[in-house]
Amino acid sequence: MSLPWPGIVGVVFDLDGTLIDSEKAICASASLAFDDVGLAVDEAAVADHLGAPLLELFDAFDDRDLDDVAVRDARRAHFVSRYVAHYDLHPDKDPPPLPGVVEALDQLRALGIPLGVATTKPTWMAVAHLTVVGLLDRFAAVCGTDLPMLPKPAPDVVLAACRGMGVDPRRAIMVGDTSRDVGAARAAGCHAVVVAYGMHRLNVAASLGADLVVRDLRELLA
Repeated sequence: MSLPWPGIVGVVFDLDGTLIDSEKAICASASLAFDDVGLAVDEAAVADHLGAPLLELFDAFDDRDLDDVAVRDARRAHFVSRYVAHYDLHPDKDPPPLPGVVEALDQLRALGIPLGVATTKPTWMAVAHLTVVGLLDRFAAVCGTDLPMLPKPAPDVVLAACRGMGVDPRRAIMVGDTSRDVGAARAAGCHAVVVAYGMHRLNVAASLGADLVVRDLRELLA
């Protein structure tokens, strides 16, 4: 087994939608949180913004022209707190690994390739998710987008993961499922791979400009 590019010595993964099946919990929790602040946003609309930080997600749908910055900040903070509350109550708050993930990670580790996670979530939350699903010990570095990092498509969290793995970004692959992941990979100097579970995601993935699109993480290994 080998990776499709010579000279690759590390692989960085996004978390939600790439390693764990968290879309249902994220979309449902966000839709309920929007309702709590007086905005009607259905789960399908949220799905179009997967990978966005919560505050950016809120701003995408809150078109109220508020001159009072304190009021706007309070609304944003309320949305985030309601999202967290709804997510904590969701039956799928600890989603399982997506198909092929465990096998792919174990195969990559068997090749001696260090693995990392670069996610929009805070580091503590990413570590908690990976611990619950039994994946944490597969990774040399788990990096969330903690302040003062900029979120994807900025390269900050991808570069942090590469540093934690001891890998030159130019010799790493960044695997994700959104345009933000591709943008972050490009900005960091990594090869960009998109994983697309299901035909709809596969059709979207083809337009994201990645170096490679796979239907399953096991396809990373030629």
